[in-house]
Amino acid sequence: MLSEIGHCLLIVAITSAFSSSVLGGLSLCFPNTTFKETASMTPWLATLAFFSLFTATAILAFSFINDDFSLQYVAQHSNSALPTPFKLAAVWGGHEGSFLFMVLALSGWSALVANNKTLPEDYANAARFVLSTIVTLLGIYCLWLSNPFLRELPAALEGRDLNPMLQDIGLILHPPLLYLGYIGFAVPFAFAIAALLTQTPARAWADSCLRWALVTWAFLTVGIAIGSWWAYHELGWGGWWFWDPVENASLLPWLTATALIHCLVSTARNNTLVSWTLLLAIVTFALTILGTFIVRSGVLTSVHAFASAPMRGTGLLIILTVLLFPALLLFALRAANISHQDAEKSRWHPQRFWLMVAASLLCAMMLIVMLGTLYPMIYAAIGLGTLSVGAPYFNSLFVPLAVVSAFAATFSTARGLSKLKMRIGITVSLLVGCVITYLGTQYYQVPFSLMVSAALTASFSLIVATVYHWFNRSRTMAPIAMTLGHLSLAITIMGAALLDGFGSEISAKMQGNQHVYLGPYTVTHQGSSWHIGPNYTAERITLSVSKNGTEIGHVTPEKRHYTVRTMNMSEAGVLRDNFSDVYVTLGSKFDSDTFAVRVQIKPYVHLLWIGAFMMLIAGLWGAAYHYKRARLARVGQGEPSPLSERIH
Repeated sequence: MLSEIGHCLLIVAITSAFSSSVLGGLSLCFPNTTFKETASMTPWLATLAFFSLFTATAILAFSFINDDFSLQYVAQHSNSALPTPFKLAAVWGGHEGSFLFMVLALSGWSALVANNKTLPEDYANAARFVLSTIVTLLGIYCLWLSNPFLRELPAALEGRDLNPMLQDIGLILHPPLLYLGYIGFAVPFAFAIAALLTQTPARAWADSCLRWALVTWAFLTVGIAIGSWWAYHELGWGGWWFWDPVENASLLPWLTATALIHCLVSTARNNTLVSWTLLLAIVTFALTILGTFIVRSGVLTSVHAFASAPMRGTGLLIILTVLLFPALLLFALRAANISHQDAEKSRWHPQRFWLMVAASLLCAMMLIVMLGTLYPMIYAAIGLGTLSVGAPYFNSLFVPLAVVSAFAATFSTARGLSKLKMRIGITVSLLVGCVITYLGTQYYQVPFSLMVSAALTASFSLIVATVYHWFNRSRTMAPIAMTLGHLSLAITIMGAALLDGFGSEISAKMQGNQHVYLGPYTVTHQGSSWHIGPNYTAERITLSVSKNGTEIGHVTPEKRHYTVRTMNMSEAGVLRDNFSDVYVTLGSKFDSDTFAVRVQIKPYVHLLWIGAFMMLIAGLWGAAYHYKRARLARVGQGEPSPLSERIH
């Protein structure tokens, strides 16, 4: 009975969103009629849609906890022996449930925007119309092609269990945060389309759009970071980014969203770069739908992708077409009218220049990733065979641009410095980068790399410029978002450079009391044992790890067998040594005490996730500070400071 209620609630949500879309559309087409008054119902309808979807999702979670295997989705992704936390996480562990959660997240953003009273009335109605239309389209897709409430009769006696790769804390954290950010870019998209529909000046909406963009960007950033950490410790490959098509699907909108935020700074501050802002808002949301298609259509192979029927991919392409083509047509017809309202467009300004440079570099990086991700699919579709685009392509093109973007951020941040001070800062950073690279190569016994040296130079230059900018601005609270954002970029690039330049690995056949030497570390086999988990059995070996002759801990990699899925999984053993890791995975077993073992040293790998966490704080801080200033201005307790002070 509960599943039928969930099904009905899904229909109620779609009906509410559709009604809101119709009322909003009529109020736009007939602004001087009673339709404008009835459009006041749209916030209530958006809220109803959200609570209907929230209740439906709660019913699905209840079905997982109570092992209701009469639901196809529960039977395919759960088991009575599955631990309860993973039963809850299994709600979004498959295609149907994850799509329901994504529609729920979208309806939540839509309800928040619909109840926002600070936007001009006509503009707000247009934004609600766009968001409710998107909720309607994705809701229909969920009901028709991705319904998690379908019954399986007769009911299965036992479930197939959750995919072992998903039985990790990463599944609990990564998808919800990623979806909140991913689909949240429907809000900047709606703001851009509303501006084009109503010809509203940028000053009326850019501040609000920036706030929403910062929040969704922060969620997407931390979602990507947790996904990277999850893959690092769960898949056993030892890497933090594999240029996998599904990983790239989330990176594409992140790059353009970062460019969007930089352009919004200029748009909100002095009404410049308006066309860039409008186009990037449209492109970013289009990339989220394209990414959803990549993950769920089955056209690209990935360990992360959902198995999917061709109709699901077709449905997503239809939604992308319905949303993107009218948006681009509207942009082509009306964007120039809004941009021409720019009073300062003809005046050159250093900050505006560097914001354009940052946006251009980020867009170029996005195009590189998109080409490498989609080209194999296009190549196969036209009958030319199969083609694989791997890490060498991405590393050779993307990485240099990432280093250049760090230098661009340095020059933008230090634009107030004299040429002499800037040259001194870059020279010192160059010396520090080269010295650290040289010392690292000697300590970890790896070859010297010019690219690592360049990346470290860019990171240290950005840190120096950012710290100088902070102290030069009297350490006020206003520029803290920019400070954290640029520092996090520097730390992330530094972590990637140190990991790539100084990391090393060795594979060996190990038996009891045998040693493996790698850089300053010694790994010793101390024996094996069996372990019984809630829904698996595991054989693990214990290895002691010494650094420069002193024992620092133990690692226990495992080989697990999941009985229900009849799948074998290798669980890596990871020992943290400050910001670095000793990473060990098991291979084949030769006899009762002999295993193939792969030992990897991951220097300063944790700087990557520290940088990503700082980006989360920077995004949320900027949005919260911006909201506070706007609220004070509305109640007459203060005037909002210039956006350059609030964000930069």
